[in-house]
Order: sequence, then C-alpha cells, then structure tokens
Amino acid sequence: MKTFRIEETFTGYAEITIEAETEEEAMALYYSGDYPDSAYVRDSFTDNYQFEQISEIYEKETEPVNYYQGA
Repeated sequence: MKTFRIEETFTGYAEITIEAETEEEAMALYYSGDYPDSAYVRDSFTDNYQFEQISEIYEKETEPVNYYQGA
C-alpha cells in the first residue's frame, strides 16, 4: 500500500493572541511566527476548498508538519 499527501487550500478564519508593546511589534511577531501554538485558535468553519497537488510519500515522516504556525 502506498501513502500519498494531498495538499489543498481553503478559506478559513483564525485568531492569534500576541503580547507586544506596540502594534508594529505584534505584527513583526505574527509574520515571524514567534508565538506559541496555544495562541492560535482556528475556527472550524472552512470554505472554498481547492486541490493544489498530490505527491507520494516514500519515507515515513518523523514529525508532523504544523501548517498553522505563523503565516
């Protein structure tokens, strides 16, 4: 049995709580992804799914990829 990874994009909503002294600092932390995973809360509603690509996985990945860390 082969294993495949299917990637898709979709429209969704998330809130990220970041502590910073200024709005500029908060945006810099957001863009760098320098905040804890627990600060990221994603809404369960998603829409507009679009297939991007499919690829065969030849070796098992050792660690899951966190697609929700940073932007």
